[in-house]
Amino acid sequence: MTSDILNLALRLFHTRGVSAATLRQILHHGSDMSPAGLLSQHISDAVERELVNTAITACRSGLANTMEAELSTQARDWSSQSGHAILLASDPDYPAILKEIPDYPPLLFVRGDLDCLKRPMIAIVGSRSSTAYGRSVAYRIASDLAAVGLVVCSGLASGIDTQAHSAAVDAGAPTVAVLGNGLGSVYPPANTMLSQRIIQCSSGGALISELPLSAGPVAQHFPQRNRIISGLSLGTLVVEANMRSGSLITARLALEQNREVFAVPGSVNSPVSRGCHRLIRQGAILTETADDIVEHIRFLCQAQLAMSYPDFAFMDAGAADDSTKRVASVPRHLHKLYSELCDDPVTVDQLMIRTGHDLPGLSAGLLELELAGLAGHEGNRWWRLP
Repeated sequence: MTSDILNLALRLFHTRGVSAATLRQILHHGSDMSPAGLLSQHISDAVERELVNTAITACRSGLANTMEAELSTQARDWSSQSGHAILLASDPDYPAILKEIPDYPPLLFVRGDLDCLKRPMIAIVGSRSSTAYGRSVAYRIASDLAAVGLVVCSGLASGIDTQAHSAAVDAGAPTVAVLGNGLGSVYPPANTMLSQRIIQCSSGGALISELPLSAGPVAQHFPQRNRIISGLSLGTLVVEANMRSGSLITARLALEQNREVFAVPGSVNSPVSRGCHRLIRQGAILTETADDIVEHIRFLCQAQLAMSYPDFAFMDAGAADDSTKRVASVPRHLHKLYSELCDDPVTVDQLMIRTGHDLPGLSAGLLELELAGLAGHEGNRWWRLP
């Protein structure tokens, strides 16, 4: 990509009145990315021709617009910094699988490693108001997906997204975060350190956005962001979602993009599990472990894998023996207590009834399991850690 092409694309991108659809058409048809070159092209479709004419006219009339010129210059300067890039849809580094969706972003801002965008991804999304169960499952599945070589993609939101990204970087594996705001800032601010870990991961990792650098996290940006998350991925896993969750929008977009949808079942008493149960009733693949995703992808998405990622091969993570090794690490005198813990949190009173322990003995045992990394809790409710 020459500087002239990038300069014109950025001017069109920041010109009021030039839509993403128009810029897509220009990049699709524009072998000569100059105003004169674009206007001289033979574009048979009258509507597309009018789109190009309108865009170039708007760009020319806006040459005197100082704000638009400054935004374009700032974006170009930003892209010249180490670890920063702006990908046009016409660039060879632009993710091929994303370009398969009809409303692919004409331009992507990227911080981090471009190579990780060329690897197969699985999206993991879910509720911001997640439960301990949901966070535990998201972390475990993301970690296991990373272990077999799949890139975890999510939206850097709090809750399930945070757990998915954290599991990947904790494993030293790449993860891709698609932001609902410009890359000039991180939202939510609480994930600023996590965003740094993503882009500094030795195995790669990236933050991406289709929005101008200064764009804030306004509500209408997130459904747009969701189509990129699902569009980058072979499939989307929904861990927890209430009936009005944005994660259900991501799942619907994945189906519209002819991608796979996976859903984790949860408690029938939990509002954040109802969206997942609805997806399962509608045909989403019930998912308990990463193996449920890997085996489906391995056998039913072979054509997509071979076409989009010809050099990819699943790694042997040895996941089959993980649960056996985990149980073996539990001290013998705590086997009974550990067996009564599960992914769904249980109260201390329930554990006293199930185990027959008194409160001091139960508290000591739970503390020992917690210190060993085998159990977690919030207040009076305890659960088994993956």
